[in-house]
Amino acid sequence: MVDSSEAGFTLSTIGMFIVAASRSIRQLIAAKAVPLDITPHHYWMLMILCKGAPMSLGGLARAMWMDAPTVSRMVQKMGARGYLAVGPDPAHGTRVRIHVTPEGEVLCEKLIKIDGDFHEYSQKGMTPSEVDSLRELLCKYIRNLDVMVASELPGMPIRRNHHGKPAE
Repeated sequence: MVDSSEAGFTLSTIGMFIVAASRSIRQLIAAKAVPLDITPHHYWMLMILCKGAPMSLGGLARAMWMDAPTVSRMVQKMGARGYLAVGPDPAHGTRVRIHVTPEGEVLCEKLIKIDGDFHEYSQKGMTPSEVDSLRELLCKYIRNLDVMVASELPGMPIRRNHHGKPAE
């Protein structure tokens, strides 16, 4: 357990905390996802789709903070395994909707249990307000980094924020 009175705590940057959290998250989710024969990224994608309504590819990519071509390949792989299906969006002539299949629903039941346990332990001792604040602050931090990438690495694609707008 991290003790905020340790010298390393005050010397660590926000980026270092994010890297440490990311490493722990990746290890924990991989330990749960790999036995189900899915990757951690597939886990996150399926969790988004399991908890919500069918989504467009762009909406799913934004929810995952990833680019659409990468998410498209992930959807294709999970579709080939029978977990996802892609169909027309009745509200939009050219858009498609990605949804979980009945076989995917069986996997979703397992994933939802894992996800509940993960969030229960990872957010232990945090109030809902603190969780919301952390989410908002991390979004701000990511947007700031996106601006820095755009200015210091010309030509690098700019990540889209959760609302589909370029980072400011």
